[in-house]
Amino acid sequence: MADRTDFYFRQRVTEAELNLAFELLEKADRNLAADIGVYGIISGAEPSEHQPVPDLTVDLVAPGRAYDHVGQRIFFGADQTVDCAVDHAGIPTDVSSSSNERWLGVFLKFDRLLSDPRTDGNSQQVLFRRDESFQVIVRQAAEGPIGAAPKVPLVEDELLVCDVLRRAGQTQILDADIDISRRQAFVFAQGDAVEIISGIWNILKPAVNTVQSALDEVDAELNDHFGATARRHGAADIDYAPHGFVAGDNLQAALNELIDDLSTSASGNPGSKQVGADAATGTPHALPSGNVDGQLSQLLGWLNSHVGAASGAHNASAIAAASHNHISGPSVQAQLQEIVDDFQSQSSSLGASQVGDAAISGSPNNLSAGTVRAQLTALLADINNHQNDGTDAHNASAISVADSGGNLNASNVEAALAEIINAFEDDHYRENQTNRGKHKPIHQPDFGSGRVLLWDAAGNGSVSAHLRVYADSTYIWFVLNAAWNGSAWVRDSSGNYCGGFRFSRSAFEMIHEDTFAATFTDWNNRWRLPMSSSTNSAFETVGSIQERGRLGFQGSNTYSATRTITLGAAVTFRNRFPSTPSSITLFEDTSGFGWSGTPTVYEIDRDGFAYYAYQSLGANYTTWWYGRYTAVA
Repeated sequence: MADRTDFYFRQRVTEAELNLAFELLEKADRNLAADIGVYGIISGAEPSEHQPVPDLTVDLVAPGRAYDHVGQRIFFGADQTVDCAVDHAGIPTDVSSSSNERWLGVFLKFDRLLSDPRTDGNSQQVLFRRDESFQVIVRQAAEGPIGAAPKVPLVEDELLVCDVLRRAGQTQILDADIDISRRQAFVFAQGDAVEIISGIWNILKPAVNTVQSALDEVDAELNDHFGATARRHGAADIDYAPHGFVAGDNLQAALNELIDDLSTSASGNPGSKQVGADAATGTPHALPSGNVDGQLSQLLGWLNSHVGAASGAHNASAIAAASHNHISGPSVQAQLQEIVDDFQSQSSSLGASQVGDAAISGSPNNLSAGTVRAQLTALLADINNHQNDGTDAHNASAISVADSGGNLNASNVEAALAEIINAFEDDHYRENQTNRGKHKPIHQPDFGSGRVLLWDAAGNGSVSAHLRVYADSTYIWFVLNAAWNGSAWVRDSSGNYCGGFRFSRSAFEMIHEDTFAATFTDWNNRWRLPMSSSTNSAFETVGSIQERGRLGFQGSNTYSATRTITLGAAVTFRNRFPSTPSSITLFEDTSGFGWSGTPTVYEIDRDGFAYYAYQSLGANYTTWWYGRYTAVA
């Protein structure tokens, strides 16, 4: 209801009193809309690039209907063309730097159109009609780096139609430059302002009995169900149409029945009887189509018939054999016996004389190709010629050793052996000690230039855990599932990642490769700790990196009237990104009553970023925003 004025008999009504009566009625209408939260753009006022040729204006479609926050109706009946080359104060909106951009905000505001001039009793001209009207206002924000420019803050007594992006040298505003994500569309009532009754519900248990809380609970239940983390259907609750030998009418029963039928070994009805098999051709036998049980039984019968009960195979005497060289028996049995007799013979024409051998090179003696007997005869002659002093062999001290250019300095075999034993015992435990066979420090020589292999360990035989240690002029490398072939890394197991670490005198670095390529020349993900750099408190990353973290802020309006406050803070990454992240996405965890929008991110570099927000707060109100970020390199 409206406040009223009670006119009385013979009252001389003044201009102000008549105006007051109509103003009270008008105020009642607006209070009703404001009290139930009816505000926003109801229809129309939809922005698009100017037609037929785009320029620096934006077209708003008619008719447009809206209510502002205090219930004032905004309406226009004809399409509107909004000039975005200047703002509401006539200041150009151009962007001066090619590395920057600027956001504009297009707003609707209630206004009155004054008309019908008349002359009052004081001979003063007054405008009798004060029709409801509107204004289209363009506001501009400050320039900012591309991708990080701030947007225009929302205005309390205006409605945002859209945001428009301006760039340096721009001559046309296209649909791609128009952003309606913040458009203040019509809201009949907030979901958290509409009460529900949940007492008789079985599944949904909203935190508070409001439509918003109930919808949040529905979304959580559906998310658990679709993500298979909770609220999953039991297999027994999923219908199944019986088919074939499976008679169960739900998924659980059908699976149990299928497993039982396939795994049974019951006589006369085993699981293999349920597995079909197509026909198999062959000679002299062929298998008809049927099932595995039937075909196995048929194969077993044929095998038993072939093997027989006595010998289990063909007799060698029943297998014919053709004569070859000096073997002339008519069967396999006869030829095998003949071969055995010939090998055992001590005749000069049989035995070793029938076994051939290739030539064997050597110095000063060698063996010509021929029979084993001939080569044995030649070896005997060589030994008799060598052993001419009546002993079994030369004394070690009598055998000279030539200078090989290595580490041995001895001139004969005896001295060389003593030198080798002494060198061996330097780094090994001696035979008469408890720990014999164990290494002392292992001294390795210079393996040459480039990246050389120091250690190769197969471990328990798992290919993906094959460990190798390499060294080059800068790094010591410890790698799993990778080997260096001189120009590239070669993966041991094609279906597993490669990983490891390397260190030098100035840096420590963890390395990882996950493309599954057979060979690769570089590791696509690295975490480097630059120990010798002036900045060395965190790992510097290389490759595809994603970091998640928390952020937030809180602020209060201590004024006695509504004010727009500014909130801001900054985030430092846990690791130094290889370059400025390609994207930073914010996700809200919780926010204060009346919070609007998402904080704006700016000043992004490889170490972190800043963020801020403008919020309109009533007198002595406090608001906050806490959430999470995802940064992707």
